[in-house]
Amino acid sequence: MVIYHSALWLAGYATVSRERLNAQNELLSELRAENLELTEDLFGPHLLPGEEADGEPPPYDANADARTEVATARMVAASEQKFLMITFGANWCLDCRNLHRRLKSEDVKQYTDDRFFFVNVDVGKFNQNADLAKELGVTLSRGIPVAIFYDPEGKVIGTTNEGQLEPARRYTSKQILRFVRDITERSQITTPDSVSG
Repeated sequence: MVIYHSALWLAGYATVSRERLNAQNELLSELRAENLELTEDLFGPHLLPGEEADGEPPPYDANADARTEVATARMVAASEQKFLMITFGANWCLDCRNLHRRLKSEDVKQYTDDRFFFVNVDVGKFNQNADLAKELGVTLSRGIPVAIFYDPEGKVIGTTNEGQLEPARRYTSKQILRFVRDITERSQITTPDSVSG
């Protein structure tokens, strides 16, 4: 065996342990799955404003009474001891619709169903609901979507005022899942592509 390994070494080859080979195969499987998800995101169907793949209405209702919906959501989330995410966005915004789709993806939904309550506030028309955003401490100057998060006791965790969610068209469901997990587990808001796993 020593002669065999020496001959491999002299020829420029190295032996690999079974554990290392298994670890590399596992990493390769993860990379293939992530590559498939990114490929589907990049080349999948892109919907126009007003269209949704699941047949549901668009996520942002321009005719909703946003102030009442937010007040109700805050009471319900606190009474059910859930985190609350209030997202300000618009149906014409690809990033807003992509964030909505990622939050409804199977993996994210499975995690958030028992932990989160979500509300979407339409800011699609000039100054629409901008006063409500300002009252909640949300700024729209860095782009949309932008969100504010509350813990189960109703206290503000923070906002994405620094543009953390604005490039949501680039985020995968896996990144959004890590993002919401960071909020629930660490009460921390970071950019989804930099969230610790």
